[in-house]
This record gives sequence, C-alpha cells and structure tokens, in this order.
Amino acid sequence: MTEPISTNNEQFSLDVQQVREERSLILNQIDNAIALFNHTHQLILFNQKLADIWGLSPEFLNQKPSLSALIDQILLQGYWEAKHCQQLQNCLEQVEIDNLSFCIEQNNRVCLEIESRLSSNGSRLFTFRDITYYRNSQASLNTEVRRLRFLLGLNERLQNSDNLQEIAQFALNYLVSVMDAAFGDVKVISGEGKNRQAGVLINRISGQFIATYGEPAVASMREVLDQGIPYGQGLLWDVVETGEPLFVDNYAQHPKSVPRFREPGLGRLGIFPIPATNGNIIGVLTLESRDLDRLQEYPQRDMLNAACRTLGASIERVQAQDRLQQINEDLERASQLKSEFLASMSHELRTPLNSILGFSDLLKRQIGGPLNERQLNHLQLIEKSGQHLLQLINDILDLSKIEAGKTELDLQSVDIHRLCNECLKMMQPRADKKRLKMSVELDYRVHHAFLDERRVRQIIINLLSNAVKFTPEAGSIKLSGFLAYGSQMIQDYRPDCSPVNASTPYLCLEVQDSGIGIPEDRWHLLFRPFQQVDSSLTRRHEGTGLGLALVKRLAELHGGTVSINSIVNQGSLFRAWLPLTEMREELSLNPESCDLSLQKLSESLKDPKPDSENSPRILVVEDQPFNQLLVSEVLELEGYRVELISNGQTMLDAIQSPLVTETTLPNLILMDVQLPEVDGLELMRQLKAHSIWQSVPIIALTAMAMSGDRERCLDAGASAYLSKPLDLDLMMVLVKSFIPSESEINKINE
Repeated sequence: MTEPISTNNEQFSLDVQQVREERSLILNQIDNAIALFNHTHQLILFNQKLADIWGLSPEFLNQKPSLSALIDQILLQGYWEAKHCQQLQNCLEQVEIDNLSFCIEQNNRVCLEIESRLSSNGSRLFTFRDITYYRNSQASLNTEVRRLRFLLGLNERLQNSDNLQEIAQFALNYLVSVMDAAFGDVKVISGEGKNRQAGVLINRISGQFIATYGEPAVASMREVLDQGIPYGQGLLWDVVETGEPLFVDNYAQHPKSVPRFREPGLGRLGIFPIPATNGNIIGVLTLESRDLDRLQEYPQRDMLNAACRTLGASIERVQAQDRLQQINEDLERASQLKSEFLASMSHELRTPLNSILGFSDLLKRQIGGPLNERQLNHLQLIEKSGQHLLQLINDILDLSKIEAGKTELDLQSVDIHRLCNECLKMMQPRADKKRLKMSVELDYRVHHAFLDERRVRQIIINLLSNAVKFTPEAGSIKLSGFLAYGSQMIQDYRPDCSPVNASTPYLCLEVQDSGIGIPEDRWHLLFRPFQQVDSSLTRRHEGTGLGLALVKRLAELHGGTVSINSIVNQGSLFRAWLPLTEMREELSLNPESCDLSLQKLSESLKDPKPDSENSPRILVVEDQPFNQLLVSEVLELEGYRVELISNGQTMLDAIQSPLVTETTLPNLILMDVQLPEVDGLELMRQLKAHSIWQSVPIIALTAMAMSGDRERCLDAGASAYLSKPLDLDLMMVLVKSFIPSESEINKINE
C-alpha cells in the first residue's frame, strides 16, 4: 500500500526549504559578498554581505533582479560611478575568459576586490572582498617606510657630511614633495638681540607655482630671501621668540606678512622652529601647503619636528666649526704676531745688552787705564746683572719657540756621564758661594743616548739652578742619572697626568736637594710659565718662574715628562724622564756645526798695536753706534784695520761700484743682519753673486735668536754666524780663523 502523493509533495517541499535555509546559512557565514548571475544576467544567488555593502534590501535581491536593475540601485545609492558599473557589465558579458579580477574604490572610500568565475552552464559567480583596511594599512606602511627612510637618510648625512646646504636640500626636497607644497625654505638666524637677521639657507619653489605666477613674482621673492629678513619683520620672529610652530590660513592677507611675500599663491603656511641643543631657536622651516591640517596631524608633525631637530644639530655643528676655524685663524695670527714681537724684542733687547756686556768686559780688562777695587766691583755687578738679564731673555725666547712649535730637536748620541759632570762643574761656583755640597751619581748601564744635548743641558742646568736657589747655606744637592722604567714614576706627582707604560725605559735625570721644600697644595703651580710658588711681594728669591716650565716643555719635546716629590723644610726631588726608545726615524745632525775651543784673548790686548798699511782690513757693516765702537775697538786692539759702513744702501752701492778691485777688497766682513733700507741677508746674497766680492768671507752678526735664523744667514752666504750679545772671545776666535792678526803674521814671518 503506497502513501498519498500529496504527502510526498509536502515532504519534498520541506526538504527543499531545508536545503535553501542551510545554503543561506552557509553563504551568510562567508566573510565576502557573493553574487551568482545566470546566463541571462539575472541574480539567482546572493548572501547577506552583498546586501550590506550597498545598503540593499534582501527582498529586492530575492526578486532576482537583472544586472542593469542592480546597477541602477547602486548608482542611486551613490556608491559607484558609471565607469565602475561599466567594468562590472563588461566582466559579466565576458565569455572567453573564465577568471577575472579587478578593484573598485567606491565613493564612500570602501575598496572592493572583485573576482569573477565563469561556470560550465554560462552563469558567472562574483566575489566582492572588502580590502579597505588592507589598502589603508599598506598605504600607511608605505608612508611610514618612506618617512623612516627620510629620517635615516637625514641622520646619515648629518653624520657623514659637513655640507649644510646638502643636508638642508635633502630635507626640503622630501618635505615639499610629501606635503604637496608650492613653496618651502630653510632660514638660519644670525646676529644678537634686535640685530638678528634670518638669512635663507636653501629654498624650493615648485614648477606649478612658477608657471602660475610667473618668473617676476618668483624673482621678487628670492630677492627678499637673498637680502635676509631683519628682526621684527614677518611671522617667523614670533616662532623664534616662542619656540612653537605657527600655522596661517591665508599668509598673503596676514597683517604681519612680509610685504613682498604677499603673493596670491602663498596661502596656507606652516612655520616650524629649528632648535639648537640648548633649546635656542637658530633657524626656521617654512612650508606652504594646500592642506593645512596635514601639516598639523601625526605622523607629519612628528616627522617635521625630527627634521627640524636634525637641521638644528647640523646648523649648530657648522656654526661651531666656523667659530673653531675663526678661533684657529685668530690663534695662528696671534702666534705669528707673538713670534714677530719676540723676534723684534729679541733684537731690541740684545742690541743695548750687547753694548752693556761688551764695554763692561773692556773696562774689566783695564785697557784704558787701571781701576780701583770699588770700580771693579761695580763692573762685576753690571756684568752679573747683564748676564742675568740675558738669561731671562733666553728663557722667554726658548719657551715661546717651544710653545709655538718652532723648536726642532738636534738628536745625536750624547755621553750622559760627560754631560752631567760638565753641568755640575758649571754650577759649582754658585754652590760654593752658599757652601753647598754637590755630588753626582750616575748609572753605569746608561752611557750614551740619542738626545738633543743642548736641550738636555738646559734641563739639568735649570734643575740644578733651582736647587741652588732654594737650598739654604751648608745644604746638599745631588745630581743623578740612571736607567728607570715607567712603573717607577707612578709614585711621583706629574703635572700632565698622562698614561704611563710601566715597561718603557727612561733616562731619569734627578736633582735632589735639602732645601725649603714645597707644600703639596702648591705643587700644581709648578711647571707653569711665569708662575712661582711664592709670588708675594715679600718673596726672597728672584726669577720669572720660567725655569721649571722650560724643563717640562723640553722633556715633552723628547717624548718624556717631569715629576716631583717634596717635603716642607726637608727638601725636594725633581725628575726629568726622557724615553730611551732609540728608534728615531731621522737624526737631525747638523754637519756645519764646528767645535770651537774658546780661548782667552792674549794679554797683548792691554798693549794697543800701531796701525799699519799691511794690517788686515775688516769691513764692519753695523748701524748701531755703540756696537760700532765696541767691535772696532776690540778689532783695532788686535791690530786689524777697521772700516765702517752704517747703512744697507751704502753697502749695496759699494758692492755695485766699478771702482772696487781685488786689491781694494777687505779681508773680512762683519755683517749685521738688521740694517736700514737693505737688510744684511740681501747684502750677503749680492756679495756671493758678485764676481769680485764673492771671495770675501762674511761673519753674520745678529740680535735675532729665533729658530732657523742661523740657517737663513748661512744660506744667504755667511761663512759663520754670531748672535748678540757678542761673545768677544768667540768673535776673535772666528776672526782669526779667517784672517790672522798682524802679530801672528809677524810670528809666521820670523
């Protein structure tokens, strides 16, 4: 027996309804909108997402509308434009390509990715995926990456480039592009107070702005920028004063705008402060933008602030470099002026000092007649004071040359034992006057070292002189020279506090005394130029305070240092540490140095020699009358005939005179270097270039004592060199080395 047909139909309807509900449930669970159109372009299947994206009712969609009816509703709702509808229509009509894909950005900024698939029965399934969030995220990510690249590039240029123009140009190009600005510039603030001015560092004007408003308007704006904007003119000074950015909706109409900047194209403007590290505003960044809100929102504001900070650091660094360069130029100029002053003062001081010491020496010889004991004592005091003044001048010049970097070491193998003993003998007379006991202790392991003997002698003499000065009568002084290592100086006080290599070998020159000692709180005053531990008006010890400063500089020239230990009322221990590396690249040996044994003038100086036609002739070119008299008298007492010329031009005329012959030439020329009109160096060059005069030997006499003076004289043609104040004994030894005196000629003839 079978069931009724009506019952079967009802069951079938229920089953179909259940399938539809289940299908609808499944479709509605899908995140994307689904639309299935049959071959007649009617909508036969959809889900709720499709109704939601366009605000359509399910009842309308259930009526199986055609594509054209669906498009009409979308246009009516304002979501799409006609071009979007045409894309969908073309896709539905496509029968040759199974799968299609394209994107549509709706008028409500929702971006849909549409995929279409063609079925075997001619129907086409559309999937609408909302990719708005993804697109926005990707755009934000791209913007952030671009922003980070900009900041990274800006920082790299700040670290690797000193070109402020390049850094500012890089920043401005990016900011004008990102902000869609028609105009932008970077200005730097210079001057102080109300004298400040904002000068343009870099500016950029878009091509569209130039095309719209013409070259004359742009030229006028650039002229204002090139001239700079004085304090008080324009809105930028409000930003400088407050340190806060300023945003203007219509710059051309603003009452504080610069008159020649009131172009219609300059509307919405943002002015941003460029701060220094201390917060002071040292520049401003100006950007014109069509979207003023964009300048104020994050992350643009964050990026602009970062760019301004980087520009500020760059401007500050360049300004610091400019100041440093100016300071260096001023220091170099000051050093040059100092050297010129010292050279001039050396001449001015040594010239009269030459006469003082020279005539004192002549009077002591009692050539003009006998002197009583009181007069001789007065002469000794004059000579002692003159020698003391000469030593002070030498100390000042030495220290100044070292500090100016104009002192070079003449390194050679030095016999340490001989040098120390010679220095001790030189100081012995001064020690004897105070009944001081002097001793020396030398290390047998150190006999020779590559040093500048003259400079090391200065070190030892200055340390011994200091010890003699500050050691009471009947005290003791000990000079030691020994091999030591860096570890042994760590316990001493060193003014330079430099790092010490414990294994470095040193020649340690040590002077220990039983003197008054130095309080520890005064040690830091030692080794400073013109600084004395006791500088009060009641101090008992004279001096300039240059001795220890010179010792320190000379030790540092050798790559060494100095140290001290002292106890009040018990004594002091001064040490000069000279490294024994023995690895100098080049020894500056002077092949022209000669070892002249100084001899005393013969007793015959007391007996003037009569003038003779056969006596050797010496031409003295000297402009100072006292020096003329001194040199002439000494030479004439030896039997030489002396001729004087006191003017450089006169000597030049004599050189060029056609009347001069070989028989009329002098036997020797004593040439002062500093002469009126034509200096001695030029005269010596003229002499050595002359066919007749070139055979005459020349001894250069000069009060200049700066580094290189001796070499300049020898290069100009001098046969020998003497510095003032003149050592008369040495002068006569040199003179006799070139021409014998009349008495010596007579002895040879006998």
